[in-house]
Amino acid sequence: MTHSVLSPQSHPSRSASRRHLLHSLQAVDAIERSEQPAVAVEHDPNAALISATGVYKSYRKGKLIIPVLKGVDFAIQPGEFVAIVGQSGSGKSTLLHLLGTLDEADAGEIHFEGNRIDNLPSKAKDVLRNKYFGMIFQFYHLLPELSTLENVLVPSMIGQGILGYWWSRHHHVRRATELLEMVGLGHRLTHKPKELSGGEMQRAAIARALVSAPQLLLADEPTGNLDRQSGTEVMRMLRCLNREQNLTIIMVTHDSTIAGMADRTVRLVEGLVERVG
Repeated sequence: MTHSVLSPQSHPSRSASRRHLLHSLQAVDAIERSEQPAVAVEHDPNAALISATGVYKSYRKGKLIIPVLKGVDFAIQPGEFVAIVGQSGSGKSTLLHLLGTLDEADAGEIHFEGNRIDNLPSKAKDVLRNKYFGMIFQFYHLLPELSTLENVLVPSMIGQGILGYWWSRHHHVRRATELLEMVGLGHRLTHKPKELSGGEMQRAAIARALVSAPQLLLADEPTGNLDRQSGTEVMRMLRCLNREQNLTIIMVTHDSTIAGMADRTVRLVEGLVERVG
């Protein structure tokens, strides 16, 4: 297994990454709003990597309004591995989706590296998710018509655009191949998802989530669709990425054994944080 692809030396410095983030988001914001970009607020080096403050979220089912999150406060520091646990309906996945800007809160704020992100325009959120957040889910979401390698390359194609990807395709293919080798799928590059086991599909999804060298990995029940052995292998991989590459991870799980492999646990009960341990 090689880790050179994700070694800290191969990443830009945190300050350079932050400047790139602000530049990207402000540029997209300016295009969509047709305004001058906002002045960047100076980053607090002691701030959490990502945080939620006073977050509320309800869903409507016909005439019925169902409150899910009722004022959640949550923060994670760079390099942490945090598990969010709770009973079904407690708001675990909802909170993760709000942190990843996949959904919008009814009230409250989400900040990434001290910058508010929940109120960004949709195109800026797309940039954020493509370049700075990696996401893995319970059901893999691999495209069935693409090979394993092509599935891992999808974020690069989206982020670079067709022309940009074409000019730098050799670099992207090399990186995707190295990531697949890292997760033990170097022999499965040309296989379609239907030819992979559940554990192999989840490892391919992890490689896809890492292809843009994200600062934050959001994992929604990453072992929920796997047998115990495959789930343990996936968790060992995530733990290795966190410890050796300092990758910050937020993971939703219903499995207390899986949660115990994280640095700490945040428990949601009826839409509120009950305990942090």
